[in-house]
Order: sequence, then C-alpha cells, then structure tokens
Amino acid sequence: MAAGLLAAGLTGYALERVALQRSAAEQLAREAREFATLASSVSPLTGLSFTTASDLLRTAIQQQSFGVAEGALGVVDGRIEWTAPSGVALRLEDYPELLDAVTAHTDATTTTQGRLATAGHDFSFLVVPVVFEATGERGALVRATDLLVSYRQLEATYTLYAAVAVLVLTLAGLISWAVMGRLLAPIGALRRAAASIGERDLASRIPVRGRDDLSELTQTINGMLDRIESLVEDQRRLSDDIGHELRTPLTIIRGHLELLDPDDPAEVRSTRTLALEETDRMRRLTEDLVLLATSERADFLVPARTNVADLTDETLELARGLGPRPWRLDALADSDLMIDPQRIRQAWLQLADNAVKYSPEGTPIALGSEVRGDDVWLWVRNCGPGVPPEELAHVTERRFRGRSAVDSGRRGRGLGLAIVAKIVTAHGGRLDFADSPDGTFVVSIVLPHPIGHREAS
Repeated sequence: MAAGLLAAGLTGYALERVALQRSAAEQLAREAREFATLASSVSPLTGLSFTTASDLLRTAIQQQSFGVAEGALGVVDGRIEWTAPSGVALRLEDYPELLDAVTAHTDATTTTQGRLATAGHDFSFLVVPVVFEATGERGALVRATDLLVSYRQLEATYTLYAAVAVLVLTLAGLISWAVMGRLLAPIGALRRAAASIGERDLASRIPVRGRDDLSELTQTINGMLDRIESLVEDQRRLSDDIGHELRTPLTIIRGHLELLDPDDPAEVRSTRTLALEETDRMRRLTEDLVLLATSERADFLVPARTNVADLTDETLELARGLGPRPWRLDALADSDLMIDPQRIRQAWLQLADNAVKYSPEGTPIALGSEVRGDDVWLWVRNCGPGVPPEELAHVTERRFRGRSAVDSGRRGRGLGLAIVAKIVTAHGGRLDFADSPDGTFVVSIVLPHPIGHREAS
C-alpha cells in the first residue's frame, strides 16, 4: 500500500509539473495571438489605429489579466517603457538576468518563446516584437511566468497528500495488524497444538473450529496424526507380538535341547520332531505377524472383479482339506464384487479353520454366500458354542483367547480373527457373529456395494 501511494504521488506530481509547463506555454502562445489581433485593430480609447508602439504596448498590458506567477513589460527601442500594473506580484523589471535574456530578442522579426532558470526562479517567457514602418519605431511585448511559484503551490498540495497518505498508512497498518492478528490466531493455536503432540501423546487432536481453509488444514493434520498413531500402534503391537508369540516356541525348543540325552536315540528323535513342529509354528507365526504389519499399506489389497459364486465353490473345496467333516453349501450368490479374491479367500478359510477347531468332531460345517440389500454376505456355519456376548468386543483382538478356546484346551495363537478383521476392514466390510435358529453359530464376512448381482441359487 505504501509503494502504491508513493508511486501514485510521484506520478501525479510529475504529470502535474508537465501539465503546468504545457499550460504556461499555451497561455503565452494565446497572449501572442491576442497581441497580434490588437495590433491590427483600433485603439479602444481613440477608435483609431495605433500610431506608436508605446500606445499599443500600454493598451496591451492594461487589457491583460495576471496571475500570481505572471508579469509583463513593454519595451520600445530597447528600453523598458511600460511595466505591469502595481498590483501584479511578479515584477519582471526586478530580474536583471531575465531582462538580459529577453532584450536580446526584442529586435527579432518573429515571436520568441524560451526558458530561463535562475536562483529561486524558473521563467518561461515570450517576446512578441512589433514594428511601425511609418515611424520606424520598434517595440516588443514581454510576458513571463515563474514556474517555481506554480511548483510551490503544487508542492503544497502534494505535501498535504503525503500527510494524508501517512495517516492512511498508519490507520491501515493498525487495522491490518488487528485483522491479521485475528486471522493468524488460529494458525498460532494450530502450531501450539501441533507442537504439544509428542511421541507419547499421539492420541491428542487439534480442535476443529469453523468451515474455512484453516479448518480443512486442521482436519488434514488430524487425519495425518490418525495415520501416524495407527502406524506407531501397529509397530508397538508388532514388537509385543514378536516378543510374546515367539518366546514360547523358543523356550520349548531350548528346554528340550537342554534336557536332551544325546545317547538316547528315541529321545533325540522325539526332540527333533518337537523342534520341527515348533519351528513350523514359528514360521506360521512370522507369516501372520508380517501379514498384520502390512495390512495398513496401500498395496495390501490387489482388487479385481470377482464372481462370488466361483469364489464360494473354490473356498468350499479348499476347506474340505481342513478336517474330515460333513462339508455343506448353504447358498450361492451369483454376484460380482471388486475385491482381492486371495485375501477374502484367506479370511474365509481362517473362519472355516476356527470352525473345525472349536466345533464338536463329526458335526457338519456349512459355507454360503448371499446378496442382502446392498451387501454380500459370506459365512461359515458350525455347531460350535459360539462367542459369548461379553467377548464380542474383544474377539478380534490379538492374542485374545475366548472361553471356548480355553475350554477346548487348544493352543491357539490368537491371531486368526485379528487377521480376518484386518482383511475385511481393508475391504470396507465388517464381521458379524450370530446364533442361528437351528442352534448353530454363524460367522459372516459382510462386504458392501456389489458391482451387480443376478438371482441367487
């Protein structure tokens, strides 16, 4: 704003100076034309033509009007014969340098315009010669304007402009300081809130106020903090899982090796078998932990258009190898979904494996798929005890072992349903646990938004 006001002031001042110079030149040219007209006319006093240069110059000076920066002289035969009336402020006869400059042009045959700069003055002058051939008398009208006087008036105007500009700048600065202070206050609060969130306090979030750009920035930062917290929590859980899950098989292997009698072939074979089993268990644990750790990555899923009916048939065939059970097909949804078929099949088989582990031996296990409204349901139905209501909120947590797992005496890793939950959540779906009217227990994968479906069979 200061630069704009300064540029406007300097430009306006320069243009006004040029305008004053042009106006002074035009005024002098007009005076020359008026003097020529007067010289060719008659005297207003006598009604007769002018016979002397002195009469003509006196009449011309008397008829002219003068501003505060204007003056005139009448020169006859090289001497000053007439001056401006006493009320005229600019007395040309008082400036010898100007007189010397104009006298040199009084004997010319044409009108002369010029500029003369002296100490404290900048004259723009006009010399209009006249000759009376009958008498041989020569005269000249001298008009001059002191541009510095006009400049001083202009400077006074722009001094006032500068004072007003400074006042406006001061007021604008105070208003801008107040307004920008209020506008930037949320940024300061945002910075302080973001600085207060440390490695040990990732759960804090920045309050969102309003619906402007800062609010959107705050929401973006909160979303970033959500992702960071999720990554840190996953890292912590991975570290805890590694320490918790791998410690047991390593302890078992070490304990048996310490007690091993190398001279007893039967004990060596038994310990070797146990070590291999625990090693396989550690391998499976490692694979599960890696899967959980990568479940938050963008490339965790590779979606493809998948026919649910084909997926159901394939999963049922693979599930038959999980145990000698009467495997059945409840329903078949001939629908298309945009999913990662390998991940969904892995989650579905994990549910089937749990059904084999926690349902009575010899009881049937059924798989099925169905379109219900805008969702596709993939389920496993078994005759197991189900999940008590108090355990539903924790059943998908890592290392959680429900009452049925404890009662059955199985040494589960507690990662199966956690893996299933990660896969289903990554697809935007959910897990559903329900008791069926026929006394069976149903665990379902609910996936949203089928691409299209036909009649179920």
